[in-house]
Parts: sequence; structure tokens; C-alpha cells
Amino acid sequence: MSETTAAFRAFGAADGNTKQLDGHTITFIGYGNQGRAQALNLRDSLSSSPVNCEITVGTERDETWQQAEADGFVVQTVAAAAQPADILFLLVPDEVLPGVFIEQIEPHLERHDLIVLASGYNLTYEGITPPDSIDIALLAPRMIGRQVRALYEKGQGFYSYISVEQDASGAAWQTLLALAAGIGTLAPPGGAFELSAKDETILDLYHEQGFGSLLGMTFYTMLEVGIEAGIPAEAMALDLYLSGEVAETFHAMADLGFYEQSKLHSRTSQYGGMMRSLALDREPIRQHLQKVLQEVKDGTFAKQWAEEQASGAKNFEKLRDLAGQANPFTPIEKRIKELVREAQSRS
Repeated sequence: MSETTAAFRAFGAADGNTKQLDGHTITFIGYGNQGRAQALNLRDSLSSSPVNCEITVGTERDETWQQAEADGFVVQTVAAAAQPADILFLLVPDEVLPGVFIEQIEPHLERHDLIVLASGYNLTYEGITPPDSIDIALLAPRMIGRQVRALYEKGQGFYSYISVEQDASGAAWQTLLALAAGIGTLAPPGGAFELSAKDETILDLYHEQGFGSLLGMTFYTMLEVGIEAGIPAEAMALDLYLSGEVAETFHAMADLGFYEQSKLHSRTSQYGGMMRSLALDREPIRQHLQKVLQEVKDGTFAKQWAEEQASGAKNFEKLRDLAGQANPFTPIEKRIKELVREAQSRS
């Protein structure tokens, strides 16, 4: 396996200064998991500084509107929020963004405005085509929204990918780094890494569809084979994920390293795991991952997903219904919770 030779720039706390945001009007279009976390973090960062910067939220009149109001933000429709803003975080779902952008955002964009995306999907597959006169940046946390907020409240940073895709103003980088500092990603032990929107998109989809499919089917097959061999289903589910041990192993990988974390396990565990890994036929896995990656890179998946949405997402709903019906884990989880409740109620 050869190492990457291309430059991979990293940015830390010294690289972003929120003073660069003075005089700007920032709106968060979308107030879901990422929108809420990033908006709250940025507001908190600016509240302790002399920066004069207005932050608003643009969203639909649903529970996100109510949440943003409860959090103390000025909340408007997307079009109304976009009109005065010169920095716009576009944090609505990938499949929704093209329509929202064309109808409610693009008509209000002015020269040198900055749009900030948390996903490169619509740039990569041309779901949106912003005008040449504006700045375009990627600010993509590698963390779910609730952890973006939780880590910030602990004074800790998190990893993100960032890039400037279009610099019409000549100041896009310094503004992007100021925003990165504001949402908390540049604080130690976090940091931001430069990665293009296209590469972020390919990596994100490859991870979700490659690793996600293998992990899900591995858990399913482990459960199936274990039950066939007489292992209690509840014990299998506990060992696979419910106990939290696997999650802790992944945390240890992040803290100590992929290999070093193995030393936290018994010598028996280390020997067995390594021996079984060497005996595994990787070629079918490799072929599966190559197909996933190729169809992400050549646009096959994006085309399929676009066609699915255009047809009313009927196949998607059927897949979700089928997965729900065939899912063996939920009944096991319910039984475990009932057993625990009964055990804990005895006193």
C-alpha cells in the first residue's frame, strides 16, 4: 500500500480569527442537526468578542423553526433570511438543496457573497451551479451535529474538511478560516484539513456505501451464524454493539491509533483476530468496494438517486419497509431492555 504523496494541509487554532467576521450578516439555511450545532457554536464564539456580526436562521415553518426560536435566533423563511445575508451556510439535505437554492437563495445572491456547504455533493454532481461572482467554500465537520455541539461545550475541537471552491472576492480563505474557528473545529485536539468538495463527496459516499454495507451485513451474518450455533440472540446483540465495547474500541482507535488500540485487548484476542484476518479472502470485499467507488466517481449512484427521487422515492420507501420487517435486531433489543428493567426493579 503506497502512501499519499499529495499535500494535505492542516489548519489549527492560530489560523482562524473570528474578527474577520466583523460587519457580516450570516444566515444558517436549515436548522437540523448540523445547522443547530454550528449556529449555536458560532454565536457563542462571537458573544465573547467585540465582533459586530448578525446571525439569523432561515428554515421551514416546522419543528426546526420552533427550535431556532427557542434557542433565541431571529428566524425567517429561507428567502427572507437569504436576502440580507452575505455569508450563507447551506445546511439542508442534499436532495432538497437544488430546489431551495434555485427558488429561494440564488435570486438574492450578490457579488462577493459567500456560500458555505457542509457537503460537496451538489457541487460535484452539479445539483447547483452558483454564479461566478460569489465565493464558494466547503466546511464539512467529520462529526454528527450533537457531538459538534457537545465537544464545543467541553472546549474541544473536532476534525473537519475545508476548501475554497471559488474565490471571487479574494478573501474567501480568511473568511472560511474565521468561520471554522467560530464553529469550534480548529480548537485542539481538532483541526481542519484541506480537501476539495469533489474528493469530500467521493470519500463520504464511499465510506457510507462501502464500510456501511460491510459493517451492517457483518453484524447481520454474525447474528445469524451465532444463533444457528446455539448462542442466545440477546448475548450476540450485547457483544456486537449494545454493550458499547465496540464503540469504545473505535474511540480507542481515534485516540491511540488503529494498531495501538489492539494492545488494550487480551493476547488471546490479539492472536485470534490477527490469525482470522490473515485467513480471510479479501478479494470479494475488494471487488465490492471497487464497484462502490467506481459508481460514486462516475456519477452512476448520483443518477440512480436522482431518478429515485424524481419517481417519488417509492423504491426507497420499499427498501426501508423491507429492512424494518426483516430487521432481527429490534425485537432482540426490546427483550434485553425488558430483562434489564425486570432485573433492576428487584430490590
